[in-house]
Amino acid sequence: MKCSKSAAIAFLLMGFIGLSLHAKETSLVPEPRGVLTSNSPEDKKIEKKETQESEREKEVNTLNYGLDTEIITMLEEFMANKTFYYLDELEGILERTRSVALREKIIAYFTAAEDGRIEDYALEIIEDPFDTRNSTVDLLFKYVSKLKIEDAGPFARKLLEDEYMEYFDGALEAIAEVGTAEDAQFLAEFINREDLSVAQQQSVMKALGRLKAVETWDALVEIAQNEDKNTFVRMYASEAIGAMEKSESVEVLASLFESSDPNLRASVIKGVSNFPSDDTARALIIEGIKDSHYKVRLESIAAVKTHSIKDAAAHIVFRAKNDPETAVKYACYEALGILGDQEGISYLQDLIKEKYVGDSIKVKASEALLAYGSSSATESVIALARESLADKKKLHLRYALGKLFASTENSDFADICREYLASTDVATVGTGLDIYERNRFSSVRQAVEDIANAEKNSSNKTKAKKILDRD
Repeated sequence: MKCSKSAAIAFLLMGFIGLSLHAKETSLVPEPRGVLTSNSPEDKKIEKKETQESEREKEVNTLNYGLDTEIITMLEEFMANKTFYYLDELEGILERTRSVALREKIIAYFTAAEDGRIEDYALEIIEDPFDTRNSTVDLLFKYVSKLKIEDAGPFARKLLEDEYMEYFDGALEAIAEVGTAEDAQFLAEFINREDLSVAQQQSVMKALGRLKAVETWDALVEIAQNEDKNTFVRMYASEAIGAMEKSESVEVLASLFESSDPNLRASVIKGVSNFPSDDTARALIIEGIKDSHYKVRLESIAAVKTHSIKDAAAHIVFRAKNDPETAVKYACYEALGILGDQEGISYLQDLIKEKYVGDSIKVKASEALLAYGSSSATESVIALARESLADKKKLHLRYALGKLFASTENSDFADICREYLASTDVATVGTGLDIYERNRFSSVRQAVEDIANAEKNSSNKTKAKKILDRD
């Protein structure tokens, strides 16, 4: 039977309506209970865990199947972040790899980690280094020196005794760290070799200073006083006898301070700085602050900072205000922060408020004020940062101050951190995240979460997420 045209149209319309109703009913069906949405905390935890597992899987695969260059890149990233993973796996790779570049990067990695897993490997090579590339042997000497592996000392000394001078620097470094009094006596005699270069003689002097072997004191005094010797050798001899902390050294060094050579005078100051409670030594350090040569002044100021010699405060304030050398002025700022001299602190606070003072000077003065640590000093630096946040021409100052805040843990930085995060400048926000990462202010966390949850992807969003993940 044939259907009429109107009946066919009606049939089609009824079918369409039925499908629409079914679709509507389906859309109204609620989601089953227990289904995780993309915004639930549980889902975020799972996603974070999967991301971490994915990263670890990628790293393991790189170790197992990656190119040497890929493993090296990964290790460089770990070292930059001061994180040390997969040490057992890397020990195995070290033993079987034929890639010199990878082998040396792994050695450097274990050195940075200060991990003793490859001690036996290092000692085996150092004892018989002749079939190994010199650059690899040098790295292994750095490894045993950093970890102070005493068993390396006899092997290092034998290489010098047998005149394998291609290993001179590494062997000497090892002896300086783990050598005995007998090794020191050997070096004191070794210095008289005619085939040693001036640089090598200097290195021996440094090593003797680090060994602090008083058995060699007489020999080093003779070298320091010998005007026919190279000046730099005499310099390091002077530093070495000071490092031995033998009281008789002060009188010897005081007489050497009369030298016309400023380099030797600077080394004398470094030597006497080992005797901060000795009146003659302290007087010599203060005299050095007024020396005509900037190197001597710098060394003297360094001694004042190291031992917090408050008798020198007035001299430091004067040099901070008047010294012709910028490096000396900056050193004085640091010293004033350490000494806490009120006249000096007031001068630094006035300095950062001065309109016509350069930003670089203000940053150095601010660093000293933060080191001093009083509430008043800290607030003056924060006030300077607020000024820079309000002035687009002061971006360099803003970033530099933010870097200082990010390098110090201080609860007083919470408000200024929030102000950095509220900036419209991308780099300023990034600096604010650095400040937060160092201090983890609970009152600022929400601002960091807002950046992490922003709709638009950005480098700061990624950075904020990583910081929060580390929490």
